[in-house]
Amino acid sequence: MGAVLKSCGVAVVALAIVALALVRPASAGPHLAGAGHGLSVRLPAGAHLTHRHFTPCADPTERFSVVDGRAILTIEERLEPEAGPRRNGPFHVSGQPKPMECCAIEGRTGWVIHFRDHGRSFYAYLYPAGASPAPLLRVLNSLRVAPV
Repeated sequence: MGAVLKSCGVAVVALAIVALALVRPASAGPHLAGAGHGLSVRLPAGAHLTHRHFTPCADPTERFSVVDGRAILTIEERLEPEAGPRRNGPFHVSGQPKPMECCAIEGRTGWVIHFRDHGRSFYAYLYPAGASPAPLLRVLNSLRVAPV
């Protein structure tokens, strides 16, 4: 009887190993990432969200950044809402990337977009690292903001 139970146990372990080998890992495709402070964005494959501060600014404060290789999108929020354009439709940039001053990563060129959403004031800093800003704009356009 012990030999039968032992061989059944070996068979169960073997079946479990086969089943685990057949399970595929979750896709590394785009996924929604919560960034805290009532904010979330859709991250493309290979990108990651960080709360590392790239500047010494306190107001606006850096809420999060999305890093994809050398390309960076940083979202900053004013602590007290201020006047500015309301978010309306997809974001876009024009012209060549330029050096930025206030609350920007030193030595990097890009674009800054100021907007309000749900009564909150934001600045989005896009640093495309020599590539098209389109991937960063897709992430920015996926931004979801909860009211305060």
